[in-house]
Amino acid sequence: MKEKWIWLPDFASDMGLWEDDLVGISPDADHLFVSYEKMVSFLENFYDMPGLAEASTVVGWGFGAFVLLKNADKRPKNQKWILLAPYADYCSEHSEWNTENLAFIAHQTLTAVDATLNAFYELIENEFGEWQDDWMKTAKTMSPESMLKGLLYIAKTCIDAPVPITGETQVLYGRMDGAVPPAMTLELKEFLPGVEFKERPKAGHWPPMLLF
Repeated sequence: MKEKWIWLPDFASDMGLWEDDLVGISPDADHLFVSYEKMVSFLENFYDMPGLAEASTVVGWGFGAFVLLKNADKRPKNQKWILLAPYADYCSEHSEWNTENLAFIAHQTLTAVDATLNAFYELIENEFGEWQDDWMKTAKTMSPESMLKGLLYIAKTCIDAPVPITGETQVLYGRMDGAVPPAMTLELKEFLPGVEFKERPKAGHWPPMLLF
């Protein structure tokens, strides 16, 4: 039976940008790249998302990894997780944001979406790779309402208790990550006992550099 992989994106992102590269990690599997807008429509009932419960491997990137962790109690036993640049609290002391200003910028998306996207672009503009402009171009196609919903979830939610681990789980993070600094990912160690954390010394936030 073919393996089924599902890919969950970061905020206002589309992992399909790198589909040709990413499927190389398991070329014989079936791969499903979930859109950001579809993902945020399932925040209240995440494992009702079509294909998620049936996937043998789930790759979550940034926000996608965070929502997976928040729904770990619904994870099918032995479903493998690969978490790219996850975090426990996007508004922690290691972040550019606190709860109040992230909630403000979330509401700002409805009237000034470019200002919101520019604030995130500044975090990644010096990253290795050449995907910053592709990210921005893709983000501008997404509805402001979906950005508001995602950012409010991030602002109001954190991981503050041990996460149940029922299958193989990997955490990969980039030393040069500007969007999710390593210190934010390492805060998760307290809540993921027994999970291996692997640093990519030359990687920033982009999935191909974290995975390969």
